[in-house]
Order: sequence, then structure tokens, then C-alpha cells
Amino acid sequence: MARRNKRKNVLDWWQNVLDETKDLVDDSLDRLRDDDDDDEDLRKDVADLKRSLVDLSAKLDSLAAKPTSKSIP
Repeated sequence: MARRNKRKNVLDWWQNVLDETKDLVDDSLDRLRDDDDDDEDLRKDVADLKRSLVDLSAKLDSLAAKPTSKSIP
């Protein structure tokens, strides 16, 4: 009977390894498929960041161009 339990335990362990491996492969494939959609989102995010950077630079330029109220000797 002890031999049967050892065999059952090994088979259970092997089944768990196979299940986890299958899940890993499935998740990896899903991520690869989803990456195609991410490219468009990344392009939009980069464009938004570039616009924000231009707006921030313009604001900093306008602030730097204003004369200060303190007089410089």
C-alpha cells in the first residue's frame, strides 16, 4: 500500500507541474497577443507627454521672461 501512495503522490506532483506549465504558457501567449494593442496606447501616451512637455516649456519660458519685482544692483 505504501508503494501505491508514493506512486499516487508522484503522479499528483507531476500533474501539478503540467498544469502550472500549461498556465504559464497560456498566460505568456495572452500577453503576447495583448502587446499588439499596447503599441497604440504607448504611442498615444508618448504624444500626450510630448504635448505636456511643450506646454510646460512654454510656461517656463513665459515665467522666465517676466521681470522680477526686485531690482538687481
